[in-house]
Amino acid sequence: MATIRFSINDLRAYGIEKARLEKIAAALGMEVEKIDGDEATIDITADRPDMLDIVGFGRAASLFNGKSSVREGHYKISNEPFTEVKVSDSVKRVRPFIAAFVAKNVDMTGNRLKYLMNFTEKFCDTYGRKRRKLAIGVHNLDMVKGPLVYSAGNESGFVPLGASKSMSFEEALRKTEKGREYGSLLSESKGLYPYLKDSKNIISLIPITNSDVTKVMQGTKNLFIEITGTSKSAVEQTAALMACSFIDSGADVHPCNITYKTGRVKTPELKYSEMMIKPAEVDRTLGTSLINFNAILALLGRMGHLAAKYGNNVIAYVAPYRLDVLDERDLIEDIAIAYGYDNITPLPVAGFGVGIKSELSEFADRISSKMIGLGFTESMNNNLTNERVNFENMDRDYDKNDIVSIAQAKTEAISMLRTAVLPSLLQNLSISGHEPMPQKLFEIGKAFALNKGKIIESDLISIVSEHPKANFSEIKSVAEAVLGMATGQKITLKRHKDSAFIEGRCASIHIDNEWIGIIGEIAPGVLANFKIDEPVVAAELDMRKLMVLS
Repeated sequence: MATIRFSINDLRAYGIEKARLEKIAAALGMEVEKIDGDEATIDITADRPDMLDIVGFGRAASLFNGKSSVREGHYKISNEPFTEVKVSDSVKRVRPFIAAFVAKNVDMTGNRLKYLMNFTEKFCDTYGRKRRKLAIGVHNLDMVKGPLVYSAGNESGFVPLGASKSMSFEEALRKTEKGREYGSLLSESKGLYPYLKDSKNIISLIPITNSDVTKVMQGTKNLFIEITGTSKSAVEQTAALMACSFIDSGADVHPCNITYKTGRVKTPELKYSEMMIKPAEVDRTLGTSLINFNAILALLGRMGHLAAKYGNNVIAYVAPYRLDVLDERDLIEDIAIAYGYDNITPLPVAGFGVGIKSELSEFADRISSKMIGLGFTESMNNNLTNERVNFENMDRDYDKNDIVSIAQAKTEAISMLRTAVLPSLLQNLSISGHEPMPQKLFEIGKAFALNKGKIIESDLISIVSEHPKANFSEIKSVAEAVLGMATGQKITLKRHKDSAFIEGRCASIHIDNEWIGIIGEIAPGVLANFKIDEPVVAAELDMRKLMVLS
């Protein structure tokens, strides 16, 4: 969710009156937080980044209200590249991808410049993960002399935006506001700072700040836009989204050639995505009777999609700015929004029953009470995670064929189901490092794996303790207390090797030769990956095996 502010007077250009703003926003899934005089504060959901811009918001509202209609071939740009950006191999390790384009005859009157800058900030904070995944630079084209080079190094002779004198990159990180705010993104670059340079000057220290030389002001008419990031698809899709907004505002958009060592691409590519939906599937999903093709076509049109009947199906062409539409399920959601959720009649519940706790839940409650008695706090984390947290930060190798990945994940932060609970707790510790020590957490939760294409679920308890004197003896005594309560049986420890733990201070736990779990001291490299300052000991045990032995 991101909060934006638009002038009511500016919204009227899109047929949005103050009296109907709240109703229109709610219909599109947004919320008007407040209206103060001529200014409206609106909460935009994360799945519609195109609406962070007044052009995008106005376009969506205008289409929804029938004030405008979808036009075939509307988003077209020149085939002739305006300039070239050559990409150096040096950026591979820090920020490997870039997209760029030119917008001419841009209207910067009134609040337009403010809206553009607010859009780039909000977009980079949300979709761009605070510039870690993606950053946008907006430059005065008249001050840019192509061709350009996107490279990485430690240069000097750069005048940051708002500064009066030249600085080195390291000085810019220390002395400028944006450098202090975002400099941590380059903390692991080892002196390789990504930058963009034209034929004369460095115009951007990426993803920190632009050069003052290419500063955009109220009277600027021509813009050079560059988007850099860690995902090629993300930067290119963002370029397409922004290009559509400039076209809708009346500007002329020209592409740029991006030349990598492996080949050349032209950005942006304003390509419509073609998707097929079955009317029967719409009815089945929504519980409505929209089998009428004309009704479906009209509803898709209100959400900005070109659509037509194709045999017994509907074919839809999704505009380049709709980054949130990945497959036919998203189109069905758009149909539901246009139809109105309030107009969908609820269906009665087919049956009912009385729920009782499972044996495993009862067992988990007893373990949880024991852990709380030992001074631990229960944590509850999401089963969704990503490869960096689950494997890379743990210094563990993995095979993609053994994990449950999220198809068409919308964010790099959520790309898979976790295979262990321990990384989630270490993530908790990395966030709460400022809290008093010791920090003692546990979580009882699920982990997932793939075995020959079949999803295998396991129920685990993970335990962590962080403080200056944390050691193997501590976690051993905790594990013995929990296992003693759970099973009453004697445990056996065997030397174990796991890259997430310090070698020689890690053991596997067995009861009657049955493998139960693992305990030990977390390796310094793993602590560094999670940015944890104090020693941590941990355990991870199989709940189902404990229950069977209890």
